[in-house]
Amino acid sequence: MKIPSQCGGPTMEDSSPSQNHNGQIGPSGGGVNLGNKQDEEDNQKVQYSIPGILHFIQHEWARFEMERSQWEVDRAELQARIAFLQGERKGQENLKNDLVRRIKMLEYALKQER
Repeated sequence: MKIPSQCGGPTMEDSSPSQNHNGQIGPSGGGVNLGNKQDEEDNQKVQYSIPGILHFIQHEWARFEMERSQWEVDRAELQARIAFLQGERKGQENLKNDLVRRIKMLEYALKQER
């Protein structure tokens, strides 16, 4: 998982010279490399700080909460649409039943006249 680079204004963790903007600890400038193999491996490893991890978790939590609230809004809208369509269907069925009843009455009246 990648920690987002900057999601807000400067914080206390940004003031530390050994941390970069995404909460990772490591060299922040380009120093002189003496060709030591251990230094190269240490530079390639990504180390996370507790404030950086907490910031990432809070950011993800807020994003998940926003998604969840959007899903709830979408769900409520769909439920309202379902209720509307069911009411419309019920009205159409009632209209059909009324028309069928009228047709039967007219057919009966026509038979009586003959």
